[in-house]
Amino acid sequence: MEEQRNQFKNKAMLIGVIGGALVGLVAANVFVKAAEEEASEGDGQLAISPSKGMQIGVLVLGLLRQLSNL
Repeated sequence: MEEQRNQFKNKAMLIGVIGGALVGLVAANVFVKAAEEEASEGDGQLAISPSKGMQIGVLVLGLLRQLSNL
């Protein structure tokens, strides 16, 4: 019984790590493309403003909160 529980935990952690990495990669790609478009329309500089950083942080925390409620 304990071995099955450990196997389940290991599989869940591995799936979570791989899934999180893939979601993070896609999110970063979308963010970079949006920043590039914004830079091409503006002054040409790529930068993350403090307000954008806060927005991203709050969104990530909200996502983690939603996942913990499943």
